[in-house]
Amino acid sequence: MHLAPLIRDLAIILGVAGLINLLFQRIRQPVVLGYIIAGIVIGPYTPPFQLITDLPSIQTWAELGVIFLMFTLGLEFSFRKLARVGGSATITATAEVLFFLPVGFIVGKAFGWSSMDSLFLGAMLSISSTTIIIKALDELKLKKHRFAELIFAVLIVEDLFAILLLVALGTIAVSKTVSAFALLTAALKLILVVGGWFIAGYLVIPRFMRYVGRIGSDEMLTILSLGLCLALVVFANHFHYSTALGAFIMGSIIAESPVLPRIERNMASLRDLFGAIFFVSIGMLIDPRVLWDHMGAVVIICAVTIIGKILSTGLGALSSGQSIRNSVQVGFGLAQIGEFSFIIAQLGMTLKVTSDFVYPIAVAVSLVTTFTTPYLIRVSGRAAVVIEAWLPLRLRSILNQYAAHAEARRAGTKDRKAMLRPLLRWSVNGITASVIFVLCSEWVLPILHGKPAINDRIVPLIGWFIAIVVASPFIWAMLTAFRLEKREPQDARANGFPFLRILSKLLSLLWIGTLSAEFFPGKYILIVTTAALLVAFALFYRRLEISYHWFERRFLSTFESQEAEQAGAQAPFSHLVPWDAHLVTMEIHPNSNLIMKRISDAALRGRYGVNIVAIQRGRQSIVTPMPQEFLLPRDQLILLGTDEQVEKIRAELDAPIESSENTGRTVNYELRQTKLSANCPFVGKTIRQSGIREQYHAMVVGLEREGSRNINPDSDLQLRENDGLWIAGEKAKLNDLMAAINPITKLAPDTGGEA
Repeated sequence: MHLAPLIRDLAIILGVAGLINLLFQRIRQPVVLGYIIAGIVIGPYTPPFQLITDLPSIQTWAELGVIFLMFTLGLEFSFRKLARVGGSATITATAEVLFFLPVGFIVGKAFGWSSMDSLFLGAMLSISSTTIIIKALDELKLKKHRFAELIFAVLIVEDLFAILLLVALGTIAVSKTVSAFALLTAALKLILVVGGWFIAGYLVIPRFMRYVGRIGSDEMLTILSLGLCLALVVFANHFHYSTALGAFIMGSIIAESPVLPRIERNMASLRDLFGAIFFVSIGMLIDPRVLWDHMGAVVIICAVTIIGKILSTGLGALSSGQSIRNSVQVGFGLAQIGEFSFIIAQLGMTLKVTSDFVYPIAVAVSLVTTFTTPYLIRVSGRAAVVIEAWLPLRLRSILNQYAAHAEARRAGTKDRKAMLRPLLRWSVNGITASVIFVLCSEWVLPILHGKPAINDRIVPLIGWFIAIVVASPFIWAMLTAFRLEKREPQDARANGFPFLRILSKLLSLLWIGTLSAEFFPGKYILIVTTAALLVAFALFYRRLEISYHWFERRFLSTFESQEAEQAGAQAPFSHLVPWDAHLVTMEIHPNSNLIMKRISDAALRGRYGVNIVAIQRGRQSIVTPMPQEFLLPRDQLILLGTDEQVEKIRAELDAPIESSENTGRTVNYELRQTKLSANCPFVGKTIRQSGIREQYHAMVVGLEREGSRNINPDSDLQLRENDGLWIAGEKAKLNDLMAAINPITKLAPDTGGEA
């Protein structure tokens, strides 16, 4: 029987990775570094011979590793979390990209590289590694910390920037010019496509997953989740977007479903398996000879990357209103490059505009910074304390006041929410209408052109009419987005709305007119579109309003049901969190010493300084629990505290294996059968009176009497001679019980009498 090379390669990869993983755990080093070293050991560039033969298949498995890592990240980081820190993340990522594009170009020129090599170097250094950072934070158990939430958001914004960079670099490489229009078009297309994914996903998928979770098994949930993830990955690739971005978006959509905890548990092993193969494959790309030939450039670029990332992202986070500590930790956490840098370098090689050494140098810098990342994250807290103490008192006070002011603004006021709500409504409906117009242009028009009964001259008109009819509820919502609702009081909040109402109507008409250019020449589009919309709305005003409100209720119910069923206690308090603390959800391990203790007896606030804001127990949410409330296994505690306080309490909640006195001990349960003899002390007693359960921690699970069998007999049943018993219990205790049931009769000295 022929064995596929892939199976042999996987045996080598997982075997070597497992051994090195064990070694790194013993020496308390980040496991991700062990995986990369394993890749170097078994890679094609390491003598004396090549261990791995089916490299294309291994690369496919590695790509699956990226997809599953990003999918599980999306499960933990829903879109609402991204929206909460989206402003800070955008400012931080923008500062990073704007810093490294010129700095990388200058460094490349200093090495004597060509302008194109230098430009690609700046782009490669602009994007940090999502997968490496996720793995490092996961191993260090820092994913729940406040700075990690901002890091995740920055990484997603960076991925969006990377897509725009790929478009820009491709345009520059081919035309030798910078096209602002091409960049603007790419950005608008990205917003349209990604926005369409989110809207369609939130409208359908969480509700569908809730239904599947109610009637299906964990196996069905896992298969459907992976199918949806890979479907959006394929869809993203079709639009030439990152597969990692598609996986993350699907994860964030499914994160709004109440079956999220079941999916996360099922995905953990799959993520670990494919993630290990991905990191091993990174090590396999390393050619030590290329590193040696360009050692000087690698060292300098690594230094520029680490120092530049700490400065640019740290200052970017600080300018966005983050605290000094969070900003420093974000800077240290983002100080590396990774998989997107490889994609950018590969683009240069494919277009034949960069030198052959650029890609190996990118891989080498990624490797070195991957090694340094866990250590930088580990020391970031201490570095933040040192830097904060080093700053002049006056500057520190100003920065702290600025961070507190920014946090208060992010918390939101009635005026701000009153303005943002209609703006969000206008944007969401604009994206929805755009998707409908694009789909009608791409799908409906080709179908109509193929109909011989329809004149080709009127096909665009029919397609445009279909798009207008289908999108009309959303166009109506755009035109009325800033209208003051009847239920809202006529107070000062409405004073700023008249101008916005007029502006939104003009922009809406301009938007629809631009979309209509997919069907007609642009000369009279705006006039015709405006007239047609006015007539349509005059005739069908009430029907359009009812149709849109139905859609809005369906869309918003996704978020409302999620808050009610899964973690509703946390969301209402998010805006109340002090700027130096945050809400963290942690689960009580079944082996924790806190199990079956009252909150008052656990004394978490007195010992660690944290407060239990709420307890999520299955579908039950206990908000502001009373001191007499008991803590149960698998309770989800929503805690309010700083990162230091949360880290101190983690050991007691997680109950690590080393802390358990039963470590390594497996209780050996057995089922024994015995027959009661005449001299058995239990004869004539009921099962309850025998004390088998209390004294021997065993249970009578079956009784045979006169040929009839009784499974799980009643405890008031009286035992008789010759009864056959089936007893379940621990092996050591059962030995004592058997000796008690059948006592050995001691014989008296042989004096002619009976014993």
